[in-house]
Amino acid sequence: MAAGAELDTDPFLVEYRRVQEQECQELLRLLEGLGIASADREYRPGDAIYREGEYGDALYILVSGVVKLFRAYSGSKEATLRLLRPWDIFGHLAFAGETKQLAYAEAVTECRVTKVPKIFVERAIRQDPRVAFKIMTLLELRLVQYEELVKCLLPRETEVRIANLLPMLAQKFGESSGDGAVTIDLRLTHQELAAMVASTRESVTKVLNDMRNRGVIQIESGRITLKDSHALAELGRA
Repeated sequence: MAAGAELDTDPFLVEYRRVQEQECQELLRLLEGLGIASADREYRPGDAIYREGEYGDALYILVSGVVKLFRAYSGSKEATLRLLRPWDIFGHLAFAGETKQLAYAEAVTECRVTKVPKIFVERAIRQDPRVAFKIMTLLELRLVQYEELVKCLLPRETEVRIANLLPMLAQKFGESSGDGAVTIDLRLTHQELAAMVASTRESVTKVLNDMRNRGVIQIESGRITLKDSHALAELGRA
C-alpha cells in the first residue's frame, strides 16, 4: 500500500456530523415534550419513501440506514442528488402554501425514518420558538452538503469528479481497517457513481479501472476501498 494511505479526517466534517446528530435528537425530544405526534416507519432496500411530484407534507429524519435522493431524466436515466446517512433530514417542506417533492427518496439499505407531518411542525413552532431554530440549523447543515457535492461537478474530467466524490463518500460512510485504508460501506454500481457525478457509466468504469490498476483504490463485491488518499487528493486537484 502506498505511503500515507490513511484517509485524513476533516475536523470540520467530524464536528458537522456531531452537531447534526445532536440537533436532530434535540428536535425530536422537543417535539415529544410538546406532545407533537410523529410516525416511525421502516423501509426495505428499494422501497420508495416518497416520489417526485408528491405533495410535500412532512419533515423526514433518517434515524438509521441509507437513503438515496434522485431525479429521473431522459426516460430511464436518473441523477443521484444525495446519499443520506443517519440524522440527515430530507423532504421539501414549505411553510407558505403548498409544495411538491423535487426528487424521489428511496431506501438503499434497511432503514428507519421518522416523519413529522407539516401541520404538527407548524404547531410545534408556534408553541416553542426553539423548534424553528433547530429546523433552521438543520436546513443550513443540509445546504452545506449540497455545496460540497456541487464542488464535485465543477471539473470537466470524470476522473477529477470521481477523485473528489470518493473521499466525500468515505467520510460519510467509511469504515477504517487496520492497515489505514478506508472502505465505503455501500455497494455502489458504476451506474450509480455515474449518476452522482453527471457522467456516463463507461467513463466511470474506465476511471475506476485505472485507479485500481494504479493501486489507488480496491474494489471487492461492489465496495470501494480507498488505499491512497494522497493520490486521490492529487487527482482531485488536477
